[in-house]
Amino acid sequence: MKNHNTIFGKHLKDRKGISTIVGSVFFIIIFTSVASYVLYSMNQIDQFGVAVIGKGQDNINRNSEAFEITGVTEDNNKFNVTIQNTGQLPVNITRLWIQNKTDPTWPITKFSINQIVAPGQTLTKIGESLQLTAKPSQAYDISLVTERGNTKEFLVNSASQKPLYLQLFVLPDKIPTGFDTTLLLAVTNNMSNNGILTNLVPNSTTVRAPLGASVTLVSGPEPSAYPILQKGDTAYFKWVYNISGNSGQGINFTASLQNGYLGNSVSRNATITQIQGIPTVKTVMGGGLNGTITGQSQNYLRFFGDGRPSTTFNIKSMSMPMAGTFKNLYVYKGTGAVTTTFTLYKNGNPQSLTCQTSSSTCSDTTDQVSVVAADQIAMGVKLSFPGTASGDITFAVEFDPQ
Repeated sequence: MKNHNTIFGKHLKDRKGISTIVGSVFFIIIFTSVASYVLYSMNQIDQFGVAVIGKGQDNINRNSEAFEITGVTEDNNKFNVTIQNTGQLPVNITRLWIQNKTDPTWPITKFSINQIVAPGQTLTKIGESLQLTAKPSQAYDISLVTERGNTKEFLVNSASQKPLYLQLFVLPDKIPTGFDTTLLLAVTNNMSNNGILTNLVPNSTTVRAPLGASVTLVSGPEPSAYPILQKGDTAYFKWVYNISGNSGQGINFTASLQNGYLGNSVSRNATITQIQGIPTVKTVMGGGLNGTITGQSQNYLRFFGDGRPSTTFNIKSMSMPMAGTFKNLYVYKGTGAVTTTFTLYKNGNPQSLTCQTSSSTCSDTTDQVSVVAADQIAMGVKLSFPGTASGDITFAVEFDPQ
């Protein structure tokens, strides 16, 4: 009996030892599994954090990337696109998408570019090496795509796709015989898809003489072409004509664009007011407006009674037919207490012949301004602080020919 108890007790001790070993093994397995999971989770969180940071940096870089289309031409039936990197990061142009807007059977096509332009640098001749023929008579919608996903879209020869907003200014439209008049054709990019226009070329101005006057082209068009026009911007083409005839006779001018939309043109008349030669005695010249001037922008009034102010000097200037001297400026300003300054401008620059008034009249009988033939003259009007000057505004200045 004693031996039996001894054997049983020893068996129990052996089992306790085995249980301890088995428990230790399970603990190690559980601890290792938990530790591995924790390490895996921490690694995943770390990778996720790196991915989030990387994605955030990608978004920052994409928003910081900047480039502009600075030129588009068609050379030997090949596109020649020029871009400038205006940002702080290198730009990789990876793809060019193009759609023919004139021929609907022409599929949208993608071309690989993979050309890099450094910050501040210019990349030219994009498109010259592509298997693509550019037809001057057709319009194209082109998109350049960067590696970061930014896109620039522009239109080529798209003036034929829809009527553009055209304006024709005849300055002045009422002139003495033998004087020059300036034609300005204004072309505004009013495309609804926010694309740019390229290669705008004016047709030769059509001249009709239903009222019997005669006309001679002095110069123009200037410029001969406008390479690129951003959305909402306006391009100006200029001609100068000399008109002669009897008082009451006139000329009709019509202007349009090459490859323009059918029937998209604009017309204006010029009329001879009187027959007169070059003055040999002192002459009083004047002009003015009936309306409102608001704000502090520099405005200009044209001679010969123009009724509209403008912030563009060239539109309001008069070309002098001979040399002489301007002096004795007199101004009448209508209602409005805003202090207003009137200044004679020559070739776009203010001269000493000037006066200022906060009431109704002012004058300058001291200063003189000398001019030569072909100098551009206009009267500047500017408010001293934000406000409004309204009503009749007229001016007169004495011109003493040499």
